[in-house]
Amino acid sequence: MKNTLWFEREFKFGMPPGMLPFFIERLSFTALRLEQKVRGIDEKTLSLKLDGKWSVKQNIGHLAEVDEVALRRIDEITNGVPQMSPAVFEPGKDYNAMPIAEVIGIFKTNREANINRYRMLQEPDLEKTSLHPRLKVKMNVVDLAMFDAEHDDHHLVRINEILNTLSR
Repeated sequence: MKNTLWFEREFKFGMPPGMLPFFIERLSFTALRLEQKVRGIDEKTLSLKLDGKWSVKQNIGHLAEVDEVALRRIDEITNGVPQMSPAVFEPGKDYNAMPIAEVIGIFKTNREANINRYRMLQEPDLEKTSLHPRLKVKMNVVDLAMFDAEHDDHHLVRINEILNTLSR
């Protein structure tokens, strides 16, 4: 089965505040899922690019960088900034040169900051919106959490594809 590409996916926004705990739960366990996927796999394999696309390490590094943007976006939404910061589309560091433990460590640090920020939000913060620069739709912080959880899953599936192909 061919997976739907990230930029072809469609999302429903306007999530109610009561959904935030569910998305925080999903976001909280991505690091464990990543660790489970890479356990026992050598550094060389985790650094291989398949079909000219990102390696496993680059996918994880990208998620870490997206978390930096997400943290900024949470603050932009809650501070009433009309449009959120743009996303990152290429890894900003050479993750393939790093040990996988370091790449996952960067991800964990950034994700923990996001989770903590989401947990600090007050009810009025959950109602505020800001325009997503690519999608051109207003999103609240609950929408952002859902969007980022879906983005995590997209890259987890891609990591599965890479590892399954390389293990044949």
